[in-house]
Amino acid sequence: MSIESITERILREAQAYSDSQRSEAEAVKAEILKEAQVEADELLRGYEEKAKNDAEVLVSRRQSVADLDARKMKLAAKQAVIDECYKEAVDMILNLETGEYVKFICRQLGAYQQEGGEVLLNKTDRDRIGADLVNLFKGTALTLSDETVDIEGGCILRRGNISYNASLEKLLSNAREELTAEVAGILFK
Repeated sequence: MSIESITERILREAQAYSDSQRSEAEAVKAEILKEAQVEADELLRGYEEKAKNDAEVLVSRRQSVADLDARKMKLAAKQAVIDECYKEAVDMILNLETGEYVKFICRQLGAYQQEGGEVLLNKTDRDRIGADLVNLFKGTALTLSDETVDIEGGCILRRGNISYNASLEKLLSNAREELTAEVAGILFK
């Protein structure tokens, strides 16, 4: 055998071995790519499912926040209506005819007429009904103070260091604590 034929045979065997190795490598490569694609598809499905779940949770949370905000706004609107009702009640009392308003003040002081004390009014009421109260206080232990107080209406009875607050603000505050549920029930059936 000549060197050329040996070389040729070695080259053919090397080429056959190379082709065999290349084929094997291509098969391994295809298998790895197939497995990688399956894994990538599974990961993608997992991420898509997680993203879908996260989106549903986010939408649910946003809906809950929106519902809560809506309830807060509705409550604030109801509270504003109730506040307006109490403001109108104050206005109605302040706008009573003079005689009726004097009776209102006297009803607040009824239990204290014999115990006595000094009655304080706001400036407007002092000017409006002061003289009427002085006449009504004759024969009682009550006196009308020259001092005025910063209240919307009603009065404050001062007896030494003790004061009885019968201002409209205080009276309606007390009534509000007791009646708000009832008022709300009437207004918002």
